[in-house]
Amino acid sequence: MTVELEVKQAEGLELKERLMAEVERAVAEQEPYAIIASIPQRLPGEEISDVIQVGARCAVDLVRDGDVVGLLDGEIIVVGLSGTTPNLARVFAYRLQSDLRLRTHALRNTVWETAFACLPQDGESSEDLLQNAIERAITRRRRLGA
Repeated sequence: MTVELEVKQAEGLELKERLMAEVERAVAEQEPYAIIASIPQRLPGEEISDVIQVGARCAVDLVRDGDVVGLLDGEIIVVGLSGTTPNLARVFAYRLQSDLRLRTHALRNTVWETAFACLPQDGESSEDLLQNAIERAITRRRRLGA
């Protein structure tokens, strides 16, 4: 069963467009910005759409109004946080990872690898930040033997 998510959540191209607009604004205003990516571990071919839907709702519940939450490739939860420094991004990433595990545990014991990237140290565009956050989450997953 697929649960329709709140309007705050975006998918695919819409998500990338919203992130691009937010990062461009942050660059122009010289504000910090962070993108967090969270990827569930799963077996090849394992169907986990129910887990991802619960996880996406969890992410929507954690953000402030105006922040960006969405699904990329139907599996990666992406969060864009305005005014967020690396230290705050780290705290949010750990909180998100913990909350995702707690909320999805009833469906399936799922490990979520979560990582972040921030302006300006990790790139100057939304694509740079998104790519860095995803690569870091994937690297964590590989390092843990997934």
